[in-house]
Amino acid sequence: MPTFAYQASDAAGRDVSGSVDAPDRASAVRLLTGRGLQPFQVKEGPAKTAVRGVGKPSSSSKSPAKGKNGAPPEPDGPIRIGGKQLQLFTEELAELLEAGMRLEQALKLMEGKGATGTHSRIAARLGALIREGHPFSSALKQTSPSFNELYCAVAAAGEAGGSLSESMKRQGMYLAKVRELKSQVAVALIYPGFLGFSAVAVTILFTTFLIPRLSGMMSRMRGGVPKGVQFILNFSEFMRTYWWLLLAGSALLGLLFWIWSGSKQGRPVWDETKLKIPFIGNVLMANFHTQFLETLASLTGGGLPLLKGLELASRISANLFIQRQLVNVIEGVRDGSALSRSLEKTALFPDNLLEMVRIGEHTGDISGTLRRAADRCGRELEKSLEKLMAMLQPMIILVMAALVGVMAYMMITIIYDTVATLNARR
Repeated sequence: MPTFAYQASDAAGRDVSGSVDAPDRASAVRLLTGRGLQPFQVKEGPAKTAVRGVGKPSSSSKSPAKGKNGAPPEPDGPIRIGGKQLQLFTEELAELLEAGMRLEQALKLMEGKGATGTHSRIAARLGALIREGHPFSSALKQTSPSFNELYCAVAAAGEAGGSLSESMKRQGMYLAKVRELKSQVAVALIYPGFLGFSAVAVTILFTTFLIPRLSGMMSRMRGGVPKGVQFILNFSEFMRTYWWLLLAGSALLGLLFWIWSGSKQGRPVWDETKLKIPFIGNVLMANFHTQFLETLASLTGGGLPLLKGLELASRISANLFIQRQLVNVIEGVRDGSALSRSLEKTALFPDNLLEMVRIGEHTGDISGTLRRAADRCGRELEKSLEKLMAMLQPMIILVMAALVGVMAYMMITIIYDTVATLNARR
């Protein structure tokens, strides 16, 4: 069984240290908490000294630097962390809180894991703010912009309901699902992206290298060059001569489209159009359903009122068309309408999801029903991605086959006419 060295505070507030045998770190924390100790550092490995030290730690032991009034030093500027780090921080905090530790002691333990780590800096700043009397949700907002409004709302609901550990656990599960969803989309696009890059590379190779080298041989062919081959030669010559003009024109068109799609008039039109594109629109809608329902389930399950949860969950999508539809849902619920009836008026949700919401309203388990609906949407998203990839791959392959076919036609034409010319000379 592993041995964990610890530093903790006893009931009298004195610092003690030693070692304890436990299956894992969480079990070690629970064992120490059961002894009336509040650990602030637990590391796997034997203790440096077998005797428990009473009083202040020795000067040789390493501890985080202290600022004014013994508080951890405040890092300069906002602390930004990525999605993976945010998930790990949330899961670790939930694990410590579930072990029975108080919030301040859990943050102190996380702070002691390293003097320069990002998690340590966040834990230090959160701990300092909480000691000053700030609520946990308020401390999160002040510590890092990576703790968005949804995250802080879940924390506030957990604080108000006395179930912060459960709220953090659900938030960790939600962050894990979001990261998994993004990973699935990214992995699914790798192969089509590679095929698309290959198609572009083959086109550039043909038009700038292979076809120009054959043009000299074609110009000496008896009877002239066939019209189809001549068209390709002219296109290749145009590409080699005016490539800069094509590049500038494409960049200009892309810039104009980017400006239009971000304008007040163009963005709603483009956002609505994206949802109607075959296959791609299905993927976008399934992704929205999954994130919206999972977010609303986490918020309502944490004790937040349904109306407030809707207001926060409506911001998970950057699509203006969807946002405007969800505003109508919020207004309907505010006026006393049932959630299922308000969702039905938007035409954003299919009948099977609406039926599940109705069941949740009748049974009173709206949070659990929304989470099950989100799981179903997640499976639908996987199917939509599979269909999209099944269509993209053969389409790109057909384009590449057409390019290769054109080159094969040109080469066969050259060989045939060359042989015909040689036979005529005999």
